[in-house]
Amino acid sequence: MSRLFSFRFDVDTHRCVREGMPALVDLGTSLGVSFTFFVNMGQAVSRRGSLFGQRNEPNEAHPVAAKLPTRRKLGTVGYLEAAVANPKVGVGSPDVLRSAAIAGHEIGLHGGTNHATWQRGADSWSDARLAREIDTVLPALRVLLPSESVPGFASPGWTTSPALPPLLKARGFTYMADLHGPAAVGGASAAARGIVEPTSSACVSNVRTALTGEPGGVAYLEHLVASGLDRPAIRDRFRSDLREAGDEVIAYDHPYFAGIEGLDLVRLCVEVAQEEGYSVVPVSEIVERDMDIEGCC
Repeated sequence: MSRLFSFRFDVDTHRCVREGMPALVDLGTSLGVSFTFFVNMGQAVSRRGSLFGQRNEPNEAHPVAAKLPTRRKLGTVGYLEAAVANPKVGVGSPDVLRSAAIAGHEIGLHGGTNHATWQRGADSWSDARLAREIDTVLPALRVLLPSESVPGFASPGWTTSPALPPLLKARGFTYMADLHGPAAVGGASAAARGIVEPTSSACVSNVRTALTGEPGGVAYLEHLVASGLDRPAIRDRFRSDLREAGDEVIAYDHPYFAGIEGLDLVRLCVEVAQEEGYSVVPVSEIVERDMDIEGCC
């Protein structure tokens, strides 16, 4: 069986979609590979809370792996724009999403109307609130895609709910990507574990993103840079992590870092993955293969 590797990029902010995402699309074209982008169609900031204040900020009860300051990733101008104007992300850049899809990249949905609000509290929302959040933004994404199909969904900040699978199934999604970090299943080898886990609703699987900064599910490359690793050390660390993770591996980052400051590191990881015998594919290809093996409809 062939080995598969996916890069998933969560498009949280206006800088993600305006600058980082086009650069990653161009990189994918130059390398002949496709990525997966989970796009926030609403706003990034919730003004009811502190600016960018999110559940995965480090504290004693919930430690979080090293990551870079938001101001560094957005830039001073971008930080102020998010704070003052709080522009809509995906809805505000339809041509970027359309171009990415035409270029062969996978576009999924990332939450509902507000990234920060979902991240802080979606796990306690009612079914009706979850459905309303998705239904408010999903049509605007569908009309931008050639097939009008959105196979994948990812919750902002990994804040998920057991009510999501049936809601997603009813709206045509085939998978959600709300698990992070390496699986810990007895003594089984990583290669034997698989990364697609069934949910209570048939044919909506929950996909595990193994390559993250832990604890907390921090963006992978951002975490390595924040930890002080240089390019050769990142290359060696990625190769080691890839081998440990198994035959189906997903890595996670954001375009406002990986598509700008970290663009060369994305290229490096793609090249290392190919050297190790992995095909670089969208997340949906991993899901489809595992569903076929498991006999899901």
